[in-house]
Amino acid sequence: MATIIQFKEPGLDLEEREGSIRRKAGSNKLYVDFYYYGTRITKSTGLSDTVENRYKARRWLDDQLEKINAGAFRFAEAFPGASDKEKKFFSEREGWDYSPEPQTISFGDYVEKWMSAVWAGFDSETKKEDFKEVINVWLLPYFQNMTFRQISRVEIRKFAGTLKWRSGKSIGQKLSRSRINNILLPLRAIWDDGCDEYQWDLPDPFRFLSKYLPKKIRRPFEVFRFAEWMRVVENSDPAYRNVAEIMLMTGMIASEIAGLRREDIRENKIHIVNSISRKREKSDLKTQYRIRTFPITKAVRERVDLALANAVGKYLFSAKHGGIFEAGKFRRDSWRMALEKAGVPYRKPYITRHTFAAWSLAIGLDKNRLVSLMGHGSKQMIYEVYGKYVEGLEKDSGKILDYFGKDFVGLPG
Repeated sequence: MATIIQFKEPGLDLEEREGSIRRKAGSNKLYVDFYYYGTRITKSTGLSDTVENRYKARRWLDDQLEKINAGAFRFAEAFPGASDKEKKFFSEREGWDYSPEPQTISFGDYVEKWMSAVWAGFDSETKKEDFKEVINVWLLPYFQNMTFRQISRVEIRKFAGTLKWRSGKSIGQKLSRSRINNILLPLRAIWDDGCDEYQWDLPDPFRFLSKYLPKKIRRPFEVFRFAEWMRVVENSDPAYRNVAEIMLMTGMIASEIAGLRREDIRENKIHIVNSISRKREKSDLKTQYRIRTFPITKAVRERVDLALANAVGKYLFSAKHGGIFEAGKFRRDSWRMALEKAGVPYRKPYITRHTFAAWSLAIGLDKNRLVSLMGHGSKQMIYEVYGKYVEGLEKDSGKILDYFGKDFVGLPG
């Protein structure tokens, strides 16, 4: 119904205060016109102006006026199509808490409110960026005009079925199960917050969804064999060769390398307390265990000293052409090319961390010490994941020991 709300003017006669049925200029529809809590309400009945409809509208209005006099009138019930602002306004005066119905709130409207009230308060800038990207790229284009009532289990399954690669060599193929779950995570958060805020008891649209998602592909973790790694090092861009070797010799990941400062290099240890991800510096690493120290062996010292000699500013490493070291630039400018030249199948730079762990086990490093150096909270990862890498590396153990140095495992030099 179209709505006109005005404040009551003094001097109106009794007949108008008790309501009337009338037409508005330029319309052939009938309107009810009455006052409620001192506010004039004019609403379309949707009925054409006929004698029969005038009687029908008058009877409806009289019923509502009787309810008003009896204290039984509810604006939201009488005018379900009114705005939430109006319903809230009158419900407060009627003495009850108004909660909009799920079929009246669109996902797009609620997201706008949610971004201001909830998203803006996230502590993690990385989480904020990830959620914002998913909302703008995936969620709003599909759900923006849907109401919460329309977001059903069937609709969620249909949405999941549309999630495919939009560019690159995999364009048109379904996203992985983990990637789909990452997209559904903000959707679930928004859905839960909306239902909680308005006290909606809606069926959970995410229930049973997992059985409709692509099966999880369990790919075995890979590590470098020694000869492969040597070819990668030889074919690395000189500007990044030192970075790659320190990553493999310490198990540090790219964001930790980026955040490594001159002051973090102590007399005989590297103090790993900082990281830079997406050009943002963070002193809170992935877990409390990731804050750790790494002994500077003879082999590591050689490479750290080289980095110190070439460092510009407070950070130990920088991008090839200046600026903050970034994992993306490292991967594009050096890593991928080095593997291609070395004739080694592509693997993500994170493999250097896996390789560090596997090589350490292959040369007999104490598992408890490895847990500490890796920044894990328990031996579980060491036994269940990295322990599987050792097979096949025993032939490389002598070369690995020479590369890491005997002082790494506490043997005399």
